[in-house]
Amino acid sequence: MSSLVLAVPVFNAAEFLPATLESLNAQGPAVRWYLQDGGSQDGTVDIARSLARPGDTVVSEPDQGQADALNRAFPKMGGQVVGFLNGDDLLATGAAERVVHYFDEHPEIDLLYGRVEWIDRMGKVTGEHSGRIASLSEMLDIYNVWWGRRQWVQPEVFLRRELWAKVGGFRNQWKLAFDYDFWVRCFLAGARPAHDPSIVARFRIHAAQKSSAAEQAADEIRSIVTEHLDAGVPLPVADQRRLRAQISYDLYQLGRTTAPGQRRISFASALLRNPSWLRSREVRSRIQSSLAKLVGFRRKTAA
Repeated sequence: MSSLVLAVPVFNAAEFLPATLESLNAQGPAVRWYLQDGGSQDGTVDIARSLARPGDTVVSEPDQGQADALNRAFPKMGGQVVGFLNGDDLLATGAAERVVHYFDEHPEIDLLYGRVEWIDRMGKVTGEHSGRIASLSEMLDIYNVWWGRRQWVQPEVFLRRELWAKVGGFRNQWKLAFDYDFWVRCFLAGARPAHDPSIVARFRIHAAQKSSAAEQAADEIRSIVTEHLDAGVPLPVADQRRLRAQISYDLYQLGRTTAPGQRRISFASALLRNPSWLRSREVRSRIQSSLAKLVGFRRKTAA
């Protein structure tokens, strides 16, 4: 039977950490955990040490953020199957045993993702989600797939240690979307994914969580996609052009193409400078809507 070890990267996570670690301990010997703390001052480390079982590990040392914490934990924590759980999320009942069994029964797969339940601050289930991504092209298609409600949610993903070593860990330059970047690189490394339709984790949504910074995360994701496009990622040329066009239009809409103090040029002028925007369905829809309004106005004035 394969061993499953989950990293728990935390910093000042005392409020929710007991529930997180108890959800892991309830799995019995099917999972061990390795808590990597960034130097908390709120009792996080004391809580972790009080709940640690033989085989679990608690480390507290300064780090440069969550990606750095994971890169410190993964080489030391062991496990043939690995993953990570945030200090406010939960592993679903029986999930560890199901995950290990799946990997043992399917030696051909490198990565497994399941389903998650959304929970609120009090732990009440508010919904659920099931990611559906099976290829590099789907992972990079952030408009139709990732932001089309087919994204992976981090605690639902587990992988073989060999894949983590092959990909090379997480990149510290990304503060919110480092997991997205890692999964892109998993596919570039030839990862073979599989989907388990069962609930494997509960993802807590609350105001204080880092992932609530949606705009910054979206900016990082656009930058990650652009970086891989610039590096010559193996995607059909038509898909590459469509992605570049949509990202360029997004940046215009967000005012990121205008220098501080300068006035943003009109959409019509920007479109003339960026005819590739016509590859974007959003841009075409905007043009059609504008033309329909113009025709309606002319008919009204003519009457």
